[in-house]
Amino acid sequence: MLFTAVVIVAFAMARLSVGLGVRAGLVDLPDARKLHSAPTPLTGGIFIFLTILICTFATGTAPYSNGMLAIAVGVFLVGVFDDIQHINPWLRLGIQYCAGLALATYGGITLYNVGDLLAMGDIPLLFLAVPLTGLAVAGLSNAYNMIDGIDGLAATTVALPLLVLYLLAVYSGHPHANFLLLMLIPLAVFLVFNLGPNNALLPKMFLGDGGSVTLGFLVTSSLVYFSQGENAVILPVTALWLVTVPLMDMLSTMLRRLQERRPLMEADRGHLHHTLQDMGLNRRQTLHVMALYAGACALTGLLLQNVPEYLSLATYSLLFLAHSVFVLKREQVAEHMQGLLGRLTDGA
Repeated sequence: MLFTAVVIVAFAMARLSVGLGVRAGLVDLPDARKLHSAPTPLTGGIFIFLTILICTFATGTAPYSNGMLAIAVGVFLVGVFDDIQHINPWLRLGIQYCAGLALATYGGITLYNVGDLLAMGDIPLLFLAVPLTGLAVAGLSNAYNMIDGIDGLAATTVALPLLVLYLLAVYSGHPHANFLLLMLIPLAVFLVFNLGPNNALLPKMFLGDGGSVTLGFLVTSSLVYFSQGENAVILPVTALWLVTVPLMDMLSTMLRRLQERRPLMEADRGHLHHTLQDMGLNRRQTLHVMALYAGACALTGLLLQNVPEYLSLATYSLLFLAHSVFVLKREQVAEHMQGLLGRLTDGA
């Protein structure tokens, strides 16, 4: 019953948001860096979050905390304003950090223990717990905003950790499993519109900054909540594995921009999904490759829950090193792969 009701509300909100977005001029216009050819409504995040809010109250589903949901509303409003007025990236990052501080201080969700990462027992964060929670929120919110470059990518990499947490929460009988489901259903509906035929029934829409940063906040809140204390269904280090694609893409992109002496927050076409397209993959193939990569990393992290946490972190660090080398040497890699694909095509 819950599933059916949320699906109906999500589809209704999605259709309504498209028309409102077009009439309000809340659309993404094509340019040299973007691949779409027509103005596209930036209302995906709006309908997703409003569906979550409406269904949370209508069904009586309890969020992790009322404070968390209130802070999410603030993050959402700032994100929508960014879609309209384009906030300075550093100011936006500062606001996201403040949202993380508020989450720890007033939302009751704090990263206070990172586990046994040094083979010396659990590492409590003590006075660093609140600022590091803020850093986690700002970092992941920005990561999801940065990776939102091709159809379906940000939503897929948001849905993956939420789906893993939902399955584990259901298995353990956790009382907040249904709140995860309330986030997953509108995400799935968004993907139908975003990746669908773009016709009168299912017109294309994008998440927008309001969507990517709000979903980043909700994912971070979920990962922290379900990795700490009595609510834990995953180890803290496993949370890194569940968000490998957006997190590593952001960090490696920052390293590349530092290497090239370019502004850290300046948009470009140097992300992993751009590199894969430069190698000859189309947008849908790129999405499939990155989704498989994200899924493989999530599965690896879950399997490594049965080994010491410091070994899981060491493995993750090696993967990050390989990922960064791939990104920093992207031009050479793209040329090599294009040549290889050309030879394979000629041979066929």
